[in-house]
Amino acid sequence: MYTFRIKPGTDFEELVDTVLQADDGLARNRFVADGFPARDVVTLFRIAEVSDNLTIGRHGASYTEVMPQTVIQQAERVEATLSRVDTQPVGPTVKWPDVPVVGNVADWFRRPSWYDRMRAMVESGKHISIAGPPGIGKSTAVEQLAAEMGKPLVHIGGNAGFRKRDLTGNTQLVNSHTQFMVAEYVAAVTNGWWAKIDEVNAAEPDALMFLNAQIAPPHTVNFYGMSVPVHPDFRLFVTYNPGLVGTKPLPPAFKDRFFPIKLGFPNENQLRKLLEANGMSTNDWTDVVVKFGLKAWEIHKKGRCRYQITPRRLMDAVLLVTMAGEDVFAALEQSVISMIDNAAEVRVMKDVLKSVKQEFEFGRL
Repeated sequence: MYTFRIKPGTDFEELVDTVLQADDGLARNRFVADGFPARDVVTLFRIAEVSDNLTIGRHGASYTEVMPQTVIQQAERVEATLSRVDTQPVGPTVKWPDVPVVGNVADWFRRPSWYDRMRAMVESGKHISIAGPPGIGKSTAVEQLAAEMGKPLVHIGGNAGFRKRDLTGNTQLVNSHTQFMVAEYVAAVTNGWWAKIDEVNAAEPDALMFLNAQIAPPHTVNFYGMSVPVHPDFRLFVTYNPGLVGTKPLPPAFKDRFFPIKLGFPNENQLRKLLEANGMSTNDWTDVVVKFGLKAWEIHKKGRCRYQITPRRLMDAVLLVTMAGEDVFAALEQSVISMIDNAAEVRVMKDVLKSVKQEFEFGRL
C-alpha cells in the first residue's frame, strides 16, 4: 500500500477539496467549466478508478484516510506516554472567533424602498443577493437590518482570488502549539450568526461551490474533518456589481439559491435623499452635484465611459464644499474626475462637468 501527498496550495489540491465537498453533478466537464485544468480533472478521476479509498460517483465523492503503519505505531507510543503524565492531549486544538458585536441602528439611515421586502424574506428563511453599482447603500442596508434585528454580522470581502480556505480557516503555530483557527464564516454558519460577502462575483469557483453546500441541501458545512449542520438562524447576504472590472458572471444555480434584489443607479429624488442623509443641505449648488451625478451615470450607460460614478464620490464632493469651502465644480473634479486613469474618459467627464456648469450659470438647473 502506498500513501501519496498532494502538494499544498496547488490547483490539484483545490480540485480534490472541491470534489469532496460537492454533493451532486460530479461530471468531469463541470469542473473544467468551473476553471480547473482539464489535465488535473482527468488525473483525479483516473486515480479514483484505481484507488480503494477514493470514490467518485454520480452524486458524491468519499475519501477514507489511510495512515501508514509506522505512523500509527508512533502515534500509539506518544499517546501511551501522554497517558502517564499530566499534560495536554496530542494534536491541534480548534480556536473559534469571538462573537461579533451587534451594531447600532443609525439615526441618519433612511430605509430604501426594498428594505421591508428584504426583511420579510429574511424572516421567512431566505438568503439575500443584492446586485447594483457601488456606493448605493447595499452593504449599509444589510448592516442596519442586522442591527435592527439584533443579529451578529460577519463582514467578508470577496476580493479577487477569494477561495474556500478563506471561508473555512487555517492552521497556525501559537506558542509552539498547533491551532486550527476557525474562520468567521464557518463560525457564523454553525452558531446562527449572519454573514455578508461583498463582491461575491470576484470569488473563485471552489469558494462558490463551498457556499452552495450551506444554502442548498444537505445544508452542512465541512471543515477540519468535521461535518456540521447549518444553524437554522444563519442567513447569508451577498452583494456584487455585475459590471465591476475583474469579476465574472455568477453561476445561475448559485444565484437561484438567493432572493434577488437588483438595483440601479438612484433616480434624481433618491440621489438627493441619499446625499442629504450624508450631510448635504439644500443650497444653490446642491442641484449641481445631483445633475452631474445623473449625467455621469447616463454617459456610462451609453458606453461612452467605463468609469462608474458612485454616490460615494459625490458625497466626498459635498464634504469638500461644506467642510473645506471649495467651489462645487472644483470639488467634483477633485473627488470624481481625478479618480479616472484613462485620458479619453477624463475628457468625457470634463465635458459633462462643463455642460452642467453652463446650465447652472444660465439658470437652467
